[in-house]
Parts: sequence; C-alpha cells; structure tokens
Amino acid sequence: MKIAYFTTAQDNNEFLKSQIESNPSNQVFHSNFIECLSLSNELNVFSCRSNAYGNKDSHSNTDGNTTWNYLKIKNNKLCNFCSQISESKKTNKEASIVFVDTMNTRCLLSARGYAKKHKIPLIGIVTDNPYNITGAKKFRCSLLIKTAKKCDGYICLTEDLNLLFNKFKKPNILIKGISKEIETEKSPLDYPYFFYAGTLLKKYGVIDLVDAFKSLSIDAKLVIAGHNNNDEFKTAIKDDSRIIYLGNIDNETVLKYENHSIANINPRPFMEEIDKYSVPSKVIEYSSKNSIIISGYSSKLKSSFQNNILWIDRDNTLPKLLEEVYKLDSETREEIINKTKSISRKEFSFNSVNKKLDEFISKLIK
Repeated sequence: MKIAYFTTAQDNNEFLKSQIESNPSNQVFHSNFIECLSLSNELNVFSCRSNAYGNKDSHSNTDGNTTWNYLKIKNNKLCNFCSQISESKKTNKEASIVFVDTMNTRCLLSARGYAKKHKIPLIGIVTDNPYNITGAKKFRCSLLIKTAKKCDGYICLTEDLNLLFNKFKKPNILIKGISKEIETEKSPLDYPYFFYAGTLLKKYGVIDLVDAFKSLSIDAKLVIAGHNNNDEFKTAIKDDSRIIYLGNIDNETVLKYENHSIANINPRPFMEEIDKYSVPSKVIEYSSKNSIIISGYSSKLKSSFQNNILWIDRDNTLPKLLEEVYKLDSETREEIINKTKSISRKEFSFNSVNKKLDEFISKLIK
C-alpha cells in the first residue's frame, strides 16, 4: 500500500546535517513510526521544515520503501507556510491514505490539501495536548485542534487525547508508542554510565537528575544528550567531571548509548494533567534495550510494565534508585531487563505495531 506522511521530522542524514536544533523526541517518534509503517508499505514522507532553515529548494532522499520529500523552504514565515501548502496540493505522488503529525499546523494544512486533491482519508497522529507544550500560545493551540478535528480518523497515544481531538467519534486506534530493538554491540564508552536523552529544561527533571547523581559517590558517569542547552543546565553540570554532555545527537547514536547503560532515565516529575494526555515516549524507547529503566510515574505505562520499571516516588527517590541500580547483582538485573523487553516486544515492537496499523488502515480504505 502507498502511504503519504506529513511531518517535521527528517531522515537520519538530513538530521545530522541540520544546523537547527530540533526536538529529539518528535524526531525519534516519527522516524520510528515511519520505519514501522515501511515494513509492509511504500511511503512518501513530506518533511515540512520551518523557515528557520533559510531558503532551500525541494529535494528527495530514498531509503528502502521510504522516499523523504523535502518541501521548498522560504525564509519568511508566512511565505514558507503558504509555499509548502501550495506545493503539497500540486504534487502528483499518489497514495491510498495520508498520515499527519497533528502537532504542527503547517503539516496539517499541507496534508489536508494533498488528501483533498487525491480524495483519500486523512489520519491524524495525536501525540500530545498542544496546551501542554512549553511556550505554546493559546490561539495557536485552539487553531491546531480545530484544524485537526477535520481529519477522517486518528491514531492517539491515550484515550483522553482521542476525546480531545475526536469529538465526532471517527475511526481511531490507541497506540502508546513504538520501540526499536537493536542488536547488541560494543558499548560506545569504556566505563559504566547512566543515560538520559531528552529536553534539558528544568521542568522535565534534568536538573533533579544531575543533582541526584552529584549526591552519590559511585564509580560511574552520567551521560546526557538532548536539546535546549540552557544556562541553568550548563551551570548544574560544570563542577562535576563525571557528567558528560554529548549534545543533540542523532537517533541511531542515542540507541547505542541506551543499549549499554547501567540505567536509562526519565526524570520528568509526575503531573496529573500531563499524565492524562501524555505517554513518555523515551520510556517506551528505553524498554527494548539491555538496561534498567528509572522513570517518573506514568499511569499508562504502569499498566503495561507494572514494577519492571523503577518508578520515582516519595519513598523511592531518584538518588536512592540510582544507587540501588548501581549495586544490583547481575542475575536480578538480567531478570528485570528480560521481563521489560518481553512486555515491550509484545506491545511496542515494530512488528506488533505494524500489524495493528495495517489492520486499522485496511478498514478505512476498503
């Protein structure tokens, strides 16, 4: 089946060449989703990049069953917006169905124009409540939800997201996330380390993680990758040589670090309103790796993984969990990891999610 997919994500080579710091969580989620779909489908991905990239002509990269089509960029925000919508309407690359990232209005309107031209269903991929996004303006959030409500169906991370976007009870499916399993290979580092990849803002718990690690006297390092490298983060890590900052690295490199850490960490504090609409994608990403997971509480993932993830709470503080994991014997460690990977394989693996998506698509286009 031929699928069109509208996103701000880029293929790995383009992401590595980019001079613009982008959200790694969005990049990882949609890259994995696209790769998952490509197992049994032919994809034309339309990457709608922002005007921050400056004037650039359109071009394409092909990788297996996926062709990445980079729409022309204009350095004026309004001109870029209109240009990419117009270019999407004109393309003759056919598909049977369109997927779109509903967190970007430019993607939504471009995908709608494409879907109308080809008279095919438009499916919104809903990954968050836009009102929960840092710095998002209320008008933009309202416009985004209003526009997304015109999709013909939805793939949502949570039931609450489905209720928010899918007021008219159109066809929908809940998929919490996808995790890419990779072959075990040599560790990228020659010393034991804890690992975190994500946004470096205080609200996401990275400063709590740094402070927790600094409070311990253990023979290990804390390795961090991510974006939004702000002054508060720089100050927090500068006086401890055991803390290594890698920068905003590509997804393939992130996977290698995840696969060999003592533990992969999601330090984001629990917030009920966030928990209602969000599933921490990095925890799902961690779940197929050969490492323990330490995470802030998530009701959606607790139902899947139970206590095979070490949840941060009042009694099990982050410093306490870091030290406990560091001291785990190899047998207990292996048992926890194997249970987590088994659950991940059944619910979040590429093969499992691909099967669910193909069944959902077949019902929409028959």
